[in-house]
Amino acid sequence: MIAKSIYTFLAQKICKLDKEAKKRQKAEEQVKKPTEFLNLVLESLSHPFYVIDANDYTIKLANSAAQMIRHTGQSTCYGLTHKRNGPCNSSEHPCPLEIVKRTKKPVVVEHIHFDQAGRPRNVEVHAYPMFDDEGNVSQMIEYTLDITKRKRMEEALRESEIKFRSATQSANDAIISSDESGNIVFWNNAALEMFGYQEKEIIGRSLTVLMPENFREAHQKGLSEHPSKGDSRIIGKTVEMVGLTKDGRQFPIELSISSWKSGKELFYTGVIRDISERKQIEQERDQLIKDLQRSLATVKTLSGMLPICASCKKIRDDKGYWNQIEAYIHQHSDATFSHGICPECAKKLYPEYYKDRNMSL
Repeated sequence: MIAKSIYTFLAQKICKLDKEAKKRQKAEEQVKKPTEFLNLVLESLSHPFYVIDANDYTIKLANSAAQMIRHTGQSTCYGLTHKRNGPCNSSEHPCPLEIVKRTKKPVVVEHIHFDQAGRPRNVEVHAYPMFDDEGNVSQMIEYTLDITKRKRMEEALRESEIKFRSATQSANDAIISSDESGNIVFWNNAALEMFGYQEKEIIGRSLTVLMPENFREAHQKGLSEHPSKGDSRIIGKTVEMVGLTKDGRQFPIELSISSWKSGKELFYTGVIRDISERKQIEQERDQLIKDLQRSLATVKTLSGMLPICASCKKIRDDKGYWNQIEAYIHQHSDATFSHGICPECAKKLYPEYYKDRNMSL
């Protein structure tokens, strides 16, 4: 009887333990599923992901993209990524963990990290705080994006911009760029000299401030009919227009326009030359030509065969009338006459004068 009671007791105890074990196994499986899901998410990331202890900088968790730990033997963030013996402390590379601990907010900084081969890489570090029950930062989630290519492109772009500015700022012609809306985005020194606006006061303003009122409507229409819509009557060509200075003076300009794209944005660049001196020369030339034409129109010339009397030397005109030679020449040229007498005629007409003169000699 006693043995049966013990058997029953043990059977109940075993059954209870079995239920508890199954319950515990089920709970572990429930806990395991989100953990496995989290691991799958972390492993799907192509960039390094870490969980770092806020007290000693040790890496508590890392995905496969950050598995350099296995090869380097480094377990701290600064040892792994910076090859340092201590945390980052320079203003150029501020420690994201120290910032997160101080501000208790996420932060993004740029650093130079070293890859497994020891090559420096530009990275963008994203850091997020994890708090304990007392609200203190206990751990930090960190993931890094390799931005080396982007930084190289930015550097190449900066160098290109420096070269562009150097070339355009030394140009004698005004060079002005605008966006698709006609707002000025670039202004060189020659444009300052030509129009009188400082770069800081003209950037962002409309191109219409550089042209007289009667040109502005046509300009706005031209912007709405840019080359992407099939109208390229001005793009790539040189045209003459009238410019307007800051003090309201109008002057003739020669304008060459080109269009270009940066990403999806459309821009225009105009090269402008002040042609006031050239226009003045052209006006003087045209005036000289007109003066010469007027002079030539008033010049009278005698040519051909003239019928002249062998005795009295009168000339017959086109109407058949006989005219004194001096009258005829005066009518057909700009010549005028001053009357005198030649020596031979004087001897013939005044023989007494010449006779007395010879006797005195």
